Amino acid sequence: MDKIICRLVVFLGCVLGLWGMLAMDCQAAPSHELETFHYKTHTIDGRKWLRIEIGMSRDKLDFEVAENPEKPYQLLILMKNTKRGDVKENIGLDRKIARYMTLKKTNKNDLQVMVAVDTSLEQHEYKVYTLEADKKSRKPYRLIIDIAADPPKPKEKPKQTDIPADEIIKEVRGRTIAIDAGHGGSDSGAIGPSFLKEKDVTLKIALEAARILRGNGARVVMTRYEDVDVYGPLATDKDELQARVDVARRDPSVEIFVSIHCNAFTNPEANGTGTYFHYHSGRDSMLAQHIQNEMVRATGLRDRGIHSARFYVLRHSRIPATLVETAFITNPNEERMLASASCQHAMALAICRGIGSYFRNISS
Repeated sequence: MDKIICRLVVFLGCVLGLWGMLAMDCQAAPSHELETFHYKTHTIDGRKWLRIEIGMSRDKLDFEVAENPEKPYQLLILMKNTKRGDVKENIGLDRKIARYMTLKKTNKNDLQVMVAVDTSLEQHEYKVYTLEADKKSRKPYRLIIDIAADPPKPKEKPKQTDIPADEIIKEVRGRTIAIDAGHGGSDSGAIGPSFLKEKDVTLKIALEAARILRGNGARVVMTRYEDVDVYGPLATDKDELQARVDVARRDPSVEIFVSIHCNAFTNPEANGTGTYFHYHSGRDSMLAQHIQNEMVRATGLRDRGIHSARFYVLRHSRIPATLVETAFITNPNEERMLASASCQHAMALAICRGIGSYFRNISS
């Protein structure tokens, strides 16, 4: 009898142990956990912004963004498979752009972030996105919530009447293209012997390229329209470059990414135009080659060819991407070209023609 009782006890212990293990599996900790929280206000191009940064325990966060239809001042972000960790449940914010933020579980595994703005979300531009970890600056993978003190700027309408007939590029009609004017704001880029700044040249060429593309029926997404940092003040190099990539990532209709730069070297005799790509598919090098061909044809500069490179904006773009080194700003002759409005127009037009040639090639 004692043996039977012992066997029953052992059996029940095994069953209960197995049940406990299954219960633990069912209640396993979410794969994401909030580790840090920080917010700051800053000014970009005269506009005040509130930035909320939530540090995560790991990357690849799945989240959804919505506005509360019953309370139009509430921005809701549902973070899938996430727990709050040591971050407070209720957090006061700047009280001018946003009043407070609350964190609460919606079910066993999901966490809802609610940000209450001062008036209504209709009166604020906002962006919600993630940033990769930056080991150099000791920043983890982050969820970013940017909220402006004012509504979005009205979208610029494409001008269809200001493009001369010799600039018609029918292949770009209906396409969506991201144009990145290299450097900007606190980052001047390279500076020529006559003190011409790369950030000023790239912006002028980028704006001219956008004008030509829009005039031909394309939709253009710009990383910057003015002399500003894309990420904002006090950004690390990685934050700034990732912000440029994110401009294109946030718009699923963007088909290609073109970054515009000026080359530089310690030897002032270095010269020519070159284009770079990072191999994701054959389309990256194809885009680079078509733009390079048109740049050489339009400028008559030395053909430095196309090259594979590990530039951040190329490596992290999920669409065909290229970086154009228009000319050497450190070369006195090429610096004069880059300062010329007619040359800036010729380079912008060459980039647009290269884009058109690329789309014609992939459509054939």
